Amino acid sequence: MDKETYLKIKAERLKTFEESKHPKETFCFKCHRLHKNCLCHLITQFETKIRFVILMHPMEAKKEKLGTGRVSLAMLANSYLITGVDFTEDLEVNALINDPDNFCMTMYPGQKSLNISEHDVTPINNLLADKKNIIIFLIDGTWPCAKKMMRLSKNIKALPRISFTATHTSIFEIKEQPADYCLSTLESIHFFIQECNRRGVENTAKAEEQMIVVFKEMIDFQMKCALDPSLSSYKRGSKLGYSKKEDRVKAKKWLTKSRSVILPDR
Repeated sequence: MDKETYLKIKAERLKTFEESKHPKETFCFKCHRLHKNCLCHLITQFETKIRFVILMHPMEAKKEKLGTGRVSLAMLANSYLITGVDFTEDLEVNALINDPDNFCMTMYPGQKSLNISEHDVTPINNLLADKKNIIIFLIDGTWPCAKKMMRLSKNIKALPRISFTATHTSIFEIKEQPADYCLSTLESIHFFIQECNRRGVENTAKAEEQMIVVFKEMIDFQMKCALDPSLSSYKRGSKLGYSKKEDRVKAKKWLTKSRSVILPDR
């Protein structure tokens, strides 16, 4: 075979190979999903008086299709995202904490936590009246990871805590939570804003309800993927695409009274 014939055959094979390849799928950097599964048509940004800073664990940051933190970020107009594990020396976090115009808190349960559902919210309203920027750091990761992040991040751990009393369990049916009071990042922000509205701290005109609409769409999509035999996420033998909550067995480590999913503040 002469060189010219060889190059011609090689070019034809290369062309055939390129034509047989699957087209490259485009990615949406707003909701962090493939464009064919994009949620942006459901996402509507809204303003809040309180500013949320999502501290995302690196493991959570890689779960772009599953994480609720990024969707929350896309919907909250004045929110921020910082990735890491130990934020003690983080320049961006410390700049927010040390800014005299800011009053920073961590959304995390604790005996000394200001419970937005039950406690007197006058101090919060006074801060807003004084034109203080209320910054709430919210840890986005599994509960064990969040506990570790709180323990390592001395600056975040030292901040006053703010929390709420959840009146419902998580609707994230395909994911098991270590305790009934544990909610996903999106659900936590949604319910917290709801409580702030109820207590007169916020006035979002129920704009936060769209967060749950998006969340349910995410859950439905994941269920469909679990039921699709052509996908790696296929759950063989499950009619729902996930196990029923009542059939699950919680990890033994969270059933012992000596071990808590929460880092105590005392």
